[in-house]
Amino acid sequence: MKQIHSFDELRQIKDTKVYALGTFDGIHRGHQRVIHKAVDEAMAVNGVSIIITFEHHPLTILHPDRVPKRVIQEEIMDSVLEDLNVDYILRLPMTEELLKMSADDFLGALCTDMNVAAIVIGENFTFGAKGLGNPDYMKQVLADKNIQVLVQPLLPCDGLSTPISSTEIRKAIREGRLEDATHWLGRPFQFKGTVIKGDQRGRTLGFPTLNLLLPNEMATPPDGVYANRVCIDGIWYDGVGNIGDNPTFKNQYHRCEVHVFNFDQDIYGKEVIVQFISYLRGEVKFNNLQDLIDQMKVDEEQALAVLAKA
Repeated sequence: MKQIHSFDELRQIKDTKVYALGTFDGIHRGHQRVIHKAVDEAMAVNGVSIIITFEHHPLTILHPDRVPKRVIQEEIMDSVLEDLNVDYILRLPMTEELLKMSADDFLGALCTDMNVAAIVIGENFTFGAKGLGNPDYMKQVLADKNIQVLVQPLLPCDGLSTPISSTEIRKAIREGRLEDATHWLGRPFQFKGTVIKGDQRGRTLGFPTLNLLLPNEMATPPDGVYANRVCIDGIWYDGVGNIGDNPTFKNQYHRCEVHVFNFDQDIYGKEVIVQFISYLRGEVKFNNLQDLIDQMKVDEEQALAVLAKA
């Protein structure tokens, strides 16, 4: 998948184009429906599929204090899109100029002399200044330009009246409902981080851990203990982890720790991916080390049982 960042770069692509338009801030199952359709249409016309989205959320300019937490990091997003066989992604820089661009001008920039065969969007997609553009408007404007507008219905959240959305996924993550997040995302919630040196206390307790700082921009599950999977050098391992500040000990800091089963290598400074499969329990302050060790053994057994079924 190739990355581009401007309408000018888009114009340099001479192949027949099929666009998938959207914020795509989660690449959840609803987003995947739109992307799959664009990829299929591009193959049908012997063209290329192009995801068109934005480098940052519009609120980074409109209301920086209200920017929502991410449910997927850009690097992982690119990996997911590669797996979906996307040819290009255009990430438009989020600027005041872009926010002020009218719906008509936005479509003109995307479609005028661009050899576009089709545009795929979700039924709730809006675009242009103040979000005045919508699927009906797009169909109306492009009706005489021989560009199909393929509107995809929203996917419902099971058990809820609302469609799958990054908002609902963020809420599930925040509340520790990782199974819901996994189902709606189409993959476990995960983040990539760098292993840092901790206090190495886990080694003395018989449970060495990988320590990672939680990415500030990401949604965060509640403090507590989790069944995890960890990708190290392309290999996935099972583990049991904790988010919190380890209240049993003094002078701690907020972080993610994962005890990886059957792994004892020194990987400080290496990037790993941590997946959150299931929330096991809340964080607890123990009266003594033996109580902590006993509970960690119970947590390990519970994590193994959960991961065996996941």
